[in-house]
Amino acid sequence: MRQAYGAVWEGGVIIGSTNLPPTGIRTLGIYKDASRTRLARRAGFYALELFFLLQLGTIVWDLATVLGDIGLFGDDMCILAGLLLTLAKKWHSVLYIDELSECIEQMQTYHEHYLLQGEWFVRRMRHQNLQERMLQDASKLLATLLASCLMVNALFSNGETLILRAIYPFSTATTLGYGCVFVCQAFLIVYVLYSMVLIDCIGAQALSQMALLFCMQRKQFELIGADLQLPPDGPLHGDRSIRDQLYSAIASHQQLLSPERPLLFTGSFCNRLKRLYEPNIMAQFVCSMLIICLTAFELMFAKGDPMQMVRFGAYMLAGFYQVFVWSFFGNRVTNMSTGISDATISCNWIVLADGLKKDLRFTTMRSQKPFVIDVYWLFPLTYETFIAVRVSRGLTRKQNSFCEVFLFCSFLSPILLHTISHLQILSRSYSIFTLLRTMIE
Repeated sequence: MRQAYGAVWEGGVIIGSTNLPPTGIRTLGIYKDASRTRLARRAGFYALELFFLLQLGTIVWDLATVLGDIGLFGDDMCILAGLLLTLAKKWHSVLYIDELSECIEQMQTYHEHYLLQGEWFVRRMRHQNLQERMLQDASKLLATLLASCLMVNALFSNGETLILRAIYPFSTATTLGYGCVFVCQAFLIVYVLYSMVLIDCIGAQALSQMALLFCMQRKQFELIGADLQLPPDGPLHGDRSIRDQLYSAIASHQQLLSPERPLLFTGSFCNRLKRLYEPNIMAQFVCSMLIICLTAFELMFAKGDPMQMVRFGAYMLAGFYQVFVWSFFGNRVTNMSTGISDATISCNWIVLADGLKKDLRFTTMRSQKPFVIDVYWLFPLTYETFIAVRVSRGLTRKQNSFCEVFLFCSFLSPILLHTISHLQILSRSYSIFTLLRTMIE
C-alpha cells in the first residue's frame, strides 16, 4: 500500500514529499523556515525582488506620463494589475508558508489513513491526481500562450516597440539599450508567469484535495455495515468493530468541520485552509475584474491592429481562467461536503443498534449544511457567485457533474464570449467598461 501511495503522488505539487512546500516553489524563495536561513542563501530571493520592483517602477513612471491618454493609461494599468497581483500572492505565500505547510502535512496524514482503507480509495486518489496534473498542464499552456502573445509584438516591431510600456533612465533607441530592456522584460514576464502558475496551482490543488477528503469520507460512511445482514430475531449489530468503524468516520468528519474559532488559522482543518487563502482569493477577484474591464477597453482601441488584439485577448483569457479555476474547485468542495449526508442515509444503517443509529442521525443532520468557502463572509466561492441565472440547489449529483463539465468545456470553447455573458463578474467588468467608454465619447 505504501508503494501505491508513492505511485499516486509521485511528482505531485502538494502531496508526495515531506519537504514542504514543493521543490518548484523553493526557487521563488518560498519554503518553510526560510526566515531563519542565512542571509547569503536568501540573496537570490532579494535580488529577484529588487529586480521586480525596479521593473515595476519603470511601468509606474510611464503610467505617470500618460495620464491624459486613456488608451495608453489602460495599457499600463492592465500590466500593472497583473504584476501587483503576483507580488501580493507571492508575499502572502512567504508570510504564511508555515501555516500552509501545516495544512499540507495534515492532508498527508489524512491520505495515509485513507490509503489503508482499500483499493477504491487508491483509485480515487489516482483519478484526483490525474485531474490536478491536467490543471497544471492547462495552466502552463495558457502561461506559455500569454508570454508568446506579449512578446510577439515586440519581436516583429524592428526595435520600435517594447514588450511592456515603460520608461527607463537610459535611451532604448540604441541596439544595446533596446536589447537590454527586451531581455529584462522577457525575463520579467517568464518570472511572473512562472510564479503565478506555481502559486495558483498550489491553491487550486489545496481546494481539490479538500473536495477529495469529503469524497473519501462519503465512501467511508457508505461502507458502514455494508457486509452485515439484518438479524431475523435477536439484537441488532453493535459490537466493538462496527462501533469503531462508525466512530472513526464521525471523528474524522468532526475534525474537518468543527466549529470555527475566533482566532485566525484555528478551528477545523477546512476552516483554517479557507481563512488562509482568503486574501489570495480576494486579491484575485479584484484584479481579475480590473483586467477583464481594461482588456475589453483596450480591445476597443485595438481595432485594425491584430497584434494588439491577440495580446489583450490572451490577457483577458488568462484573467477568466484564474477566476474560473477558483470557482470550479470551490463549488466542488461545497457539493462534496453535502454528499456525506447522502452517504449516511444510503449506508446499511438499518442493521445498527439504536445507539449507533442515533449517533449516525446527528451526523446526517450536521452534514446537510454545506461547507461553503466564503471570502471574508462577503461572497461564496461557488458557481452562483458568477452565474446570474442561478442554478437550482436541488440538482442531483449527476446533473451537477454535467454542469461542471459543461461550464469547463464552454470556458475553453470558441463561443467563449457568448458563454461568459451570463457571468456576474463579467457584468461588473462590463459596467466599468461602459463607464470608461461613455467618458471617452
